[in-house]
Amino acid sequence: IDHLGKGGGSNSLAKDGEQDAIHVGADDNASGVGAMLEITQYLAHEKAAGRLKAKRDLIVAAWSGEELGLFGSQAYVKSYYDLYPKAPRATLHDHAHGAADAAHKQAHAHGTATDAEPLTEAIAAYLNLDMVGLLREKLVIQGIGSSPGFAGEVQRRNVPVGLALQLDKTSTRLPTDASAFVARDVPILAAFTGAHEDYHTPRDTPDKLNYDGAAKVSRLFALLTRGVMTAAKVPKFELDEEAKRDDQPRARLTAYLGTIPDYVAGDIKGLKLSGVAGEGPAAKAGVKGGDIIVKLAGRKIEDIYDYTYAIEALKIGQETEIVVKRGEKTVSLKVTPTARE
Repeated sequence: IDHLGKGGGSNSLAKDGEQDAIHVGADDNASGVGAMLEITQYLAHEKAAGRLKAKRDLIVAAWSGEELGLFGSQAYVKSYYDLYPKAPRATLHDHAHGAADAAHKQAHAHGTATDAEPLTEAIAAYLNLDMVGLLREKLVIQGIGSSPGFAGEVQRRNVPVGLALQLDKTSTRLPTDASAFVARDVPILAAFTGAHEDYHTPRDTPDKLNYDGAAKVSRLFALLTRGVMTAAKVPKFELDEEAKRDDQPRARLTAYLGTIPDYVAGDIKGLKLSGVAGEGPAAKAGVKGGDIIVKLAGRKIEDIYDYTYAIEALKIGQETEIVVKRGEKTVSLKVTPTARE
């Protein structure tokens, strides 16, 4: 069973009739663990056959406590030099303060310390696999903006795989373990096939996975991993997220609406939803999968970050307006946020 276990925990989106069911967690995140193991097996076989001439080591790790605040990955980066005391360290001169400031500003989104020692000299890159089992139209690869050469490298490695890709420069605001590493000035790439209505429910089961798609994602990230291991130079850490935000680091979200963003919706104004939790406030208000949220509590919504900031300002139990585009219509609804346990 996955991190949610049996019954409806604080992060469960199970319906009332599913409270005693087991959350299998096939996509979140057995798919990522499976991909990681396949990549490891492939690279071990290549090395044994003498076809992998690596210039640097590969560490394979799976983290616990991601949902609670990146506990596992943060503990790892915090104790990195205790685990590997001979690993090279960055000097003050080497530390790219300008590029790192943006990452450090966002670090508190999951509780990462802003005075963290950079790991740039010790870790060439961090590759993350979180929910890669339900490939539909495109594979989203986040973190492209953490190194100047990542866009070209991903496209080159994808030539023999042939996946449709959505390259996302977002690097510092990702709700996954990659955030613990980018806050330490490590270039990151994160694979993600998108959210769905079965997310965090007992309905996230193996029979619904796209196994051919997961195999292709694994192959692409195996080639990317091999590339980092064998390259003459390591990727340069340099943030370029285009529309950087200067907002203060956000606090932990307390209000809950039960909306499931569609991360592969493409370039649209607003936040498109792939679904809503069956018994959540949004569903009760009449919000539906496919709706595009354009306004919440008087705030204009153009992307997921606008939406996140708007939710932070909501008051639990206080009715507010949510405006969505549904086809050609603009629909105004009333929603009452509940507490996120």
